Amino acid sequence: MNFVIIDTDQKLPEGQKAVVQKYFRGYIPHVVVIDRFGKALYDDAGEVEESIIAKYLDKALSK
Repeated sequence: MNFVIIDTDQKLPEGQKAVVQKYFRGYIPHVVVIDRFGKALYDDAGEVEESIIAKYLDKALSK
């Protein structure tokens, strides 16, 4: 599992630019959980409760 924090105020590496272009809609915070196949299991702006994000992380790890 990798956690990637992207600071949109800084110059981004190419890999992070692709993630920002695909998922970011201008709202901070924005949380995306992507499984190992590149499918977004969770993609939404705003804070996420621990119980909700844990469910998606567990799902990503079980595949």
